[in-house]
Amino acid sequence: MVYREKSTGDYMSLLNALDGEDGVIEDCVHAPIELAFVLDSSSSIYPPDFETAKEFIQDFIKEYEIGPEHVRVSIITYGLGIYPEDGFNLTTFTDSIEIIEAIGNIPFRSGLYTATGEAIDYMRTVQLADDVVRPGADKVCIVITDGTSQEPDVTKIAAGEALGAQITMFAVGVGDRVNTDELINIAGGNESRTTRVDNYDKLKTIRESLLKETCTERLPPMIQSCGVTHPSDVVFVFDPTSLGLDFTAWTTSFISATISADDMEDGFQYGVVSGSCPDDAGFSLDAYSKVGDIKERLLYYDQSNLPNLVETLAIRGFTEEFGARSEAKKVAVIVTMTGQKDIVQRLELPVDGLMEQGVRVFIADPSGVSKQVGDAETLFSGSSNEVAEDLISKLCYT
Repeated sequence: MVYREKSTGDYMSLLNALDGEDGVIEDCVHAPIELAFVLDSSSSIYPPDFETAKEFIQDFIKEYEIGPEHVRVSIITYGLGIYPEDGFNLTTFTDSIEIIEAIGNIPFRSGLYTATGEAIDYMRTVQLADDVVRPGADKVCIVITDGTSQEPDVTKIAAGEALGAQITMFAVGVGDRVNTDELINIAGGNESRTTRVDNYDKLKTIRESLLKETCTERLPPMIQSCGVTHPSDVVFVFDPTSLGLDFTAWTTSFISATISADDMEDGFQYGVVSGSCPDDAGFSLDAYSKVGDIKERLLYYDQSNLPNLVETLAIRGFTEEFGARSEAKKVAVIVTMTGQKDIVQRLELPVDGLMEQGVRVFIADPSGVSKQVGDAETLFSGSSNEVAEDLISKLCYT
């Protein structure tokens, strides 16, 4: 995916202007990466801080496009030795949902030692071994620790061997017990690839800078706005009845964040296909005389009307009568909770119908479950602003 820096004034503002020219933008896209995390699980860490470190890693990988052809992730924890049974390798999981869940399940070991060197060796020789990594993929390792290892010379040698294996090493030190020299050694002598924070709660403050540092490929400068180069008719589809009040509010915030971005003004048109709430006003007292008939009618309320709305979009959404432009790209953004009963199966056919018409289809899940729906593109889970940013990045750069 595309990584874009955020300014304090506008979360979608684009920084890194080249040569000071207005409207000339440089962005970062993540090429295939083998991304390894080495996480301290020693006794000097408080259990809540270990959970914070895991949350940091979970949030960090959400910024990447995870998959066999994109970014693959591994993790090893350590303390009194290493704990391979708690971590996973590059090929263990193939999507971000599985990885995030697996990280959440990693236990805190409270090891009475800090075997950083042994963990780095394991990362290099097992997780990022030559017969495991993909040809041409960049190899990146991020070590997160709160203290000095018991054998700093071993750590230095292990980091040097990782560097010799063409692994780019980053060191994140947390707290006041971290030895700066050891961080620099872990990073292969490159101080610019070391970071220190006062405590685990401040890990989130370095996420953006670390994402930028792990950028492996830069997009060419973009002279014109996205709408000029990628004119698109974008239709948002959602069913307020099945989403409920909170997720409907998330949806309207997501749409507002998308259309308010500077890149999304010129060249874009927006539409909405949505159900009434409720879609069915009910039935009168004398409509049914049998309990079975009433129960059958009640089943109507157990199902989302969203598949019908998507079918409606396929029939009339991208026609001249609906305001569509012949020269514009056709985009449908379907907002749904993919964990709801049967919704993925019920959406697959109408989504396929849209795609057969040349419509690019995205799925946004405000609940964070984000199951795959047919061949539609899944936006990563997060706040409405973060999902809007992901959508804009995909529309403008992929």
